[in-house]
Amino acid sequence: MKKYMGALLGIASGMLIVSGAAAYTGTYTPGIGINGTPHDLGSVHNGMDYTAEPADSLNRICIFCHAPHNTYKPFGTTVGAGPTVPDPAFDYLPLWNHTLQEDLAYTMYDNGTGAPQSGRQASQAIIMDLMGTTPGSVSLLCLSCHDGSVAVNSYGNADQRPGSQSTGTKYITNAYAIGLDKYLGNHHPISFDYLTVQQNDAEIRDAAAAMLTPTEFVEDKLYNGKMECATCHSVHNTGNSGEALLWRSDQNSELCLTCHAKGTYTAP
Repeated sequence: MKKYMGALLGIASGMLIVSGAAAYTGTYTPGIGINGTPHDLGSVHNGMDYTAEPADSLNRICIFCHAPHNTYKPFGTTVGAGPTVPDPAFDYLPLWNHTLQEDLAYTMYDNGTGAPQSGRQASQAIIMDLMGTTPGSVSLLCLSCHDGSVAVNSYGNADQRPGSQSTGTKYITNAYAIGLDKYLGNHHPISFDYLTVQQNDAEIRDAAAAMLTPTEFVEDKLYNGKMECATCHSVHNTGNSGEALLWRSDQNSELCLTCHAKGTYTAP
């Protein structure tokens, strides 16, 4: 299974900032890289302006999430330059440079108090039991922008060169916020054990048989067996063919029906 992936900045297909800049208004070709997509944050383009404060003379894209030196260190690490993550839940740090959220007390997915607790329709209740209260580290990195608690253009730290720091204050707005006010209750569940749910629900497809790309199965996009934000989204716009940075298009609900056996499955 694929356990590692590059920067995870978000899920949405466009962004909007509090100060009133328009949402992403351009178009881009899926699968050809981050340039020109909603995750291309280094310059003003296609209605977006999340540029660095102070301005980055190099107009870098990667710096919003990654840096080559003095990035976040694992929890409890007291040696070396650079900040330490605020919580041990951040256990995946691909040279992570974007400011992290301090509060991880999320309300996870909840399909209601009347959800079946037994039988074939109980899978969502099982999910709730397995998720706990904190998303997986892969998804936490996405949420550091998308939950609206940290400015999109807030990155770097005092142990880095001044030109690699940004103290921006441009936050994502509700239209593209995921987990606003730490509430994930009405968003697709994440950080659950896909295989356990699959074993308990005949309407969940086999992760080893259902394909998200012409060469990769659902199981290849799980992280330590769990479904995370990047199970559905290619944050760098590489290897994918769908809109909204999705691994495959949801035309005719094909993405949904990849995992949910509630209609005809069509291989990509």
